[in-house]
Amino acid sequence: MELMIVVGIIGVLATLALPRFKLFQAKAKMGEAKNMLSHIYTLEQSYFLESNDFVGWAALVGRQEDGSIANCNTLPTEAQQIGFRIDPCADGTQTSAPTPRYGYMVTNATPTTFLGFAASGADDGNVTCPGNPAHVFTIDEQNRMGGAGLGVKVALGPEPIVGSVCAN
Repeated sequence: MELMIVVGIIGVLATLALPRFKLFQAKAKMGEAKNMLSHIYTLEQSYFLESNDFVGWAALVGRQEDGSIANCNTLPTEAQQIGFRIDPCADGTQTSAPTPRYGYMVTNATPTTFLGFAASGADDGNVTCPGNPAHVFTIDEQNRMGGAGLGVKVALGPEPIVGSVCAN
């Protein structure tokens, strides 16, 4: 009888803890995107010091909006210029490598500005918050983090918050 009570209590505690655990996991995965954007910022600043220009590329490197993986091992020339890469990255050529949770790109690159993006996949392709819409983190030439919609590639908005992007 006592054993059944203990099992019941453990079941109730597990039921209460699971949603919090999923949010904790999503927050850690979002931290990965912010870390990679900080890396892009550092690479862009280093490139700027050498060439007096920022570099952008239009193709997502890593996870695509549909959830597929692309451009990891065939990087855009511009991403190669600043030294950006995701390694290892499974995009069909390395089947045992981990897959990135976000796709990365830099747009609006001019001699004075750039805007870096980390975009998750959407719905089933969203491995950070499965079944939810895509979310985007951004960084600019002044190291300001923010967020944007997938169609918005020009402005910093509020940074995505784990509770609002992982509703399911």
